[in-house]
Amino acid sequence: MKLKRAEKIWLISVIIFFFLYNLPFFPAYYHPKATIIHMILTIIPLWTVVYFGLFKMCRIFKLKKKEGE
Repeated sequence: MKLKRAEKIWLISVIIFFFLYNLPFFPAYYHPKATIIHMILTIIPLWTVVYFGLFKMCRIFKLKKKEGE
């Protein structure tokens, strides 16, 4: 199965934000302000990339209908 350009971009974006989310020093959780910065820089972009990518992939690759329907 060959990956299309949109799939490659989506996969790379998800992996980058996932690794940023899991880095222990990016930024530390000991302070509420740092937690908000962490959320803005990693969690929100990760959610956005995942859901936008899923929407785009579902538009590219349509599900096949069953024969009985």
